Amino acid sequence: MIKHVRLAAAYVPYQKLCTLFSPLEALKRGTAFPELYSPYDGEDKMSSNLKSSNKERIYGE
Repeated sequence: MIKHVRLAAAYVPYQKLCTLFSPLEALKRGTAFPELYSPYDGEDKMSSNLKSSNKERIYGE
């Protein structure tokens, strides 16, 4: 049994509250905070990398 081990420590910096989206804009974007807004830009990059590596493995491309 392992004893006296620090498993994890979280560091969460304070976020400055500068601007907010309007309530309607916040509903459209999914957040009231412009700093957190990150729109989905298409296919998931991780799954496309997996698809290409599987294709190379299977077909030797």
